Amino acid sequence: MTRKATTKAGKIPREVVIVDYCRTPHGRASQKKPGFFAHMRGDDLAIAIVEKLLERTGVDRKMIDEVTMGSPNLTGEQQNPARTVGLLTCPYETRALSVDRACTSSMAGAQFGIMAVQLGLEDIFIGGGAESCSHFPIPLWTFDTDMNKMMEEAIATGAVSRGLPNPKLWEIIDPATLIAMGNTAENLAKIHNVTREDCDQFALKSNLGAAEAQRKGWRKNEIIPLMGRFPDGTEKMVDYDEDVRPDTTIEKLRTLPTLYNPTGVVTAASSSKQADAAGAALFMTKEKARELGLIPMCTVRSIAWEACDPSIMGYSATLAADKAVKRAGVKPKDIELWESNAAFAVPPIVQCKLLGIPWERMNVNGDALCIGHPIGASGIRMVGTMIHEMNRRGARWGCAGICGGYGQGTAMVVEREDYDWDGRRAWMVS
Repeated sequence: MTRKATTKAGKIPREVVIVDYCRTPHGRASQKKPGFFAHMRGDDLAIAIVEKLLERTGVDRKMIDEVTMGSPNLTGEQQNPARTVGLLTCPYETRALSVDRACTSSMAGAQFGIMAVQLGLEDIFIGGGAESCSHFPIPLWTFDTDMNKMMEEAIATGAVSRGLPNPKLWEIIDPATLIAMGNTAENLAKIHNVTREDCDQFALKSNLGAAEAQRKGWRKNEIIPLMGRFPDGTEKMVDYDEDVRPDTTIEKLRTLPTLYNPTGVVTAASSSKQADAAGAALFMTKEKARELGLIPMCTVRSIAWEACDPSIMGYSATLAADKAVKRAGVKPKDIELWESNAAFAVPPIVQCKLLGIPWERMNVNGDALCIGHPIGASGIRMVGTMIHEMNRRGARWGCAGICGGYGQGTAMVVEREDYDWDGRRAWMVS
């Protein structure tokens, strides 16, 4: 059944579909042990993905109205990435929008594009994101950083160090929750009674789920092989996420020390890994997909964004997901697959608790705890991972939500329909 929402003015927004999504493998971002994409620019990773989208769908690049790209590090080689990627893949006339909404950036950019298509301002756009955490490591502070001393120096000199928030924020927000994000997870865990064992079990589920998906080839339609470079200088094609650990056991996880609080719940295993990667999806009206003979992956049914107290940053994903589900006119129990960004294990666990989601429906093929969190690409990655799995399983409803720094979250609900026209599925690799 097709649902049609009406605006306050009584007009029916045009239906938006996703006809393809793909991404690069996720390379490890580590200053001590560089991964296979440490030598690559984030925008070059995005260019490779946009070219592959155009190749797989056969859409004339002159038809692309706009390119959106998300990244919270819009500087240096990542400044204005949407325009850079657009100029190097599409005609000069193709518009571009670079978006910074922290970790939610690429999903937020896609949401702006979706609204433009719904309103009839555009017909086709590419929504994506990229990040080289190797070149822009996060955090800029280590766990032994003396934050009090750092803040005192900033106030005394009247200057702000590279990456340091405006000191006036410290008058209303505990700086530890802006600088060391793990503290927000510890706060959220305390409020909602999330235990260390919960987090260890979720980390185990993440690694084993990702390893199974990798082993069984479930990501072959999603991941585009690219040339990687290894520490010994050799180069070879890679088609896997570098930090997945198939040998993870609960016994190993239980031995890890906590990172932010001696009696807390967050360890290295229940924290996201930094990564280098890019991903993008091709959106268009349902009518345009029919005209081009492309069978969509799904139809976008609702979008939402929310904000919360920065000290419990991860809660924003639950707020946004709850709003998106209600806007779609369905209930949480109707959603067969969920994606919630595991910046830490705590936020998706809390979302499962509050919305009544079984763990077996959440992040079924692993998440940022093991495949990594390329900040600017993660929002669209979650949508893309979910819709590939929906089509593999034949699931109808899915909801992806992501939390972001300073307490902002975005979410999207999609429906996989029976599209009643002949065409090809560009997203299926033969």
